[in-house]
Amino acid sequence: MEGSTALTEFPDRLSPVFVRDLRQGLRANYFVWIFIVLQLLSLIATLVELAVLQVIGSAAQGPFLSGFFTFILSVTFGFVLPTSLFGSLQSELGQGRNIELLLTSSLTRWQLVRGKLLVACCLSGLLLGSLLPYFLIRYFLGSLELVPGLAIVAMILLINATMSAIVIGASGYTNYVGRCIVILFLSAFPISLLLNATSTVLTGNATGWTSFLQISIALIAALLFIGFGLQLGRAKVRLFEKPIDPPSAAVIFVLAFFTPIMVGVATFYRSSTAALVILLCLLWLVFSIDRGGSRKKRLKGLQP
Repeated sequence: MEGSTALTEFPDRLSPVFVRDLRQGLRANYFVWIFIVLQLLSLIATLVELAVLQVIGSAAQGPFLSGFFTFILSVTFGFVLPTSLFGSLQSELGQGRNIELLLTSSLTRWQLVRGKLLVACCLSGLLLGSLLPYFLIRYFLGSLELVPGLAIVAMILLINATMSAIVIGASGYTNYVGRCIVILFLSAFPISLLLNATSTVLTGNATGWTSFLQISIALIAALLFIGFGLQLGRAKVRLFEKPIDPPSAAVIFVLAFFTPIMVGVATFYRSSTAALVILLCLLWLVFSIDRGGSRKKRLKGLQP
């Protein structure tokens, strides 16, 4: 009996925000319906592909048929799941706000936005893991190779994490149109790079130093804009004008605006290495401009 009472559902070292949002996400109706619909669409796509292959043979493995399953995953993980976070910060900042209670506890702004992103990635990982049998079926059918399959999974996870972070950051705005503009503004550049890098891998051209730089640039850009989204969310939950506060949203928008320009200029002069160095410097900058003070410093900043 004592051993059973010592067991807990989640370890104490996990962030309370992560545990709370994970519980709510697993019980939400949208997650259940997305799971059911995704399973049905994946099953239909796999059965149709199997039937066509049995009737026509290997000649049926065209780009449309083999790409239908990938299209379903891209729409679900790149659009449907991230848009479910459209009002994630409004539960803290909007009506019935509890942001003051969160920030006066041991929680930090990083833990708040990072916990929401981690929950979104965990839910997406659960959904993607449930589709593993369909990946295996398509692999044994011969319509999916190992390296392209891993590239598709990596692309889906990165796009999902990038879009989720951007939507979380934009959800701090009360205006719906403003949120959509912010999402489009921040997502266009990293998503285009990720799609281009995935296309390079799928076409079998991922060899040589140039392709390695192209893929590396896409990965670093995705991480960079994840940081932009999290920093934007932290800027929206700011309460006091203190040195420990995160930078204003204007700083994030300026950095996000000039990032494609600097990378484009470096790429125009055929210097992908310079573009990669620029992205690495920006990545270091976006995660170091406000690392968050210790609990003692945060409590000192809350004093009148």
